[in-house]
Amino acid sequence: MKSTPAIIKHIPNFITSMNLLSGCIAIAFSFDPGLHRYAPWFIFLAAAFDFLDGFSARLLHAYSEIGKQLDSLADVVSFGLAPGCLLFQVMHFIL
Repeated sequence: MKSTPAIIKHIPNFITSMNLLSGCIAIAFSFDPGLHRYAPWFIFLAAAFDFLDGFSARLLHAYSEIGKQLDSLADVVSFGLAPGCLLFQVMHFIL
């Protein structure tokens, strides 16, 4: 069985980190009145990274326990906390 080089195993984790970073930027932008309109774009960007990290992990056969945990954290931040913060700010603005 052929071993995967070490750097190749980290490509899906890097893409997952970009997902997490996009979610964090969306959160920061959602609290800035001048930049809140860009927050949904970063959530969509996080969704693209979420698709690509799973695709690259399957393509490269690079699975790890830390990758699964990192993906779960990125999903919670990007698709749970970021939309929640954005909705909170919109409701705060409306009310």
